Amino acid sequence: MVVSKVSDAKVAAVFPVAPETYYMELEAPEIARLAVPGQFVHVSCSSAHDPLLRRPLSIHMVSRQQGIVALLFRVVGKGTAILAQKRTGDVVNVMGPLGRGFTLPLPGSRVALAAGGIGAAPLVFLAQELANLKCPITVYLGAKNKKSLLCDGQFVQLGAEVVIATDDGSLGFQGTVPDMMRRHRDWRRTAMTYLCGPKAMMQEISAMLASADVPGEVTLEEKMGCGVGACLSCAVKIAHHGQVRQQRACADGPVFPSWQVVWD
Repeated sequence: MVVSKVSDAKVAAVFPVAPETYYMELEAPEIARLAVPGQFVHVSCSSAHDPLLRRPLSIHMVSRQQGIVALLFRVVGKGTAILAQKRTGDVVNVMGPLGRGFTLPLPGSRVALAAGGIGAAPLVFLAQELANLKCPITVYLGAKNKKSLLCDGQFVQLGAEVVIATDDGSLGFQGTVPDMMRRHRDWRRTAMTYLCGPKAMMQEISAMLASADVPGEVTLEEKMGCGVGACLSCAVKIAHHGQVRQQRACADGPVFPSWQVVWD
């Protein structure tokens, strides 16, 4: 039986960090204590019934000592637009932490993170934990342009090497994250490479990892109804031991081994 972890959380901060992209801090000590990188929270955007469904948002950063959970989200519809209008002191209802998180490597292992756009959000929490494990980290970070680049400063503060690609060449390598990784090949020597971003990016990099025999994990963003695996609206195809099965992104994931995801 699934036990929903639901609580009210006070908004400690909320402000824009890029076009249509907002950073929010919630006072949620129990979630901060329990959360692991790769998990998410299911946020009720309004006390009214419109929108009815909660919004799944990845956990961006955690301060266990202060009991703070940080979210980074892009405004893509009515629900996230309402969240962006919240003010300090407002209360939001939150369910979490939910889902299966990333597999952490052995302390000191060399790792790589590949992020595109808002996909950088959950990888900062992961980088926090990797830094605590004293893992050398290389981040391959992509965006449409310099103005829309996210989290580069946070990764640097955590001691990571950050390699940047923008579609228009306004900062760093001009092109996609996979194209940049073909030129910057340190990821081939990693114990694990972690991915989050557009589906096409993750599919391409997953194929690169498989051909180089490098283990990887991806976090999948799917439309979710209940957030706890009951409604099956977030089913994804996962191959395991030669069989393809439907698994729930919210409960069995959102993190899966990169070589097991069926992308078609």
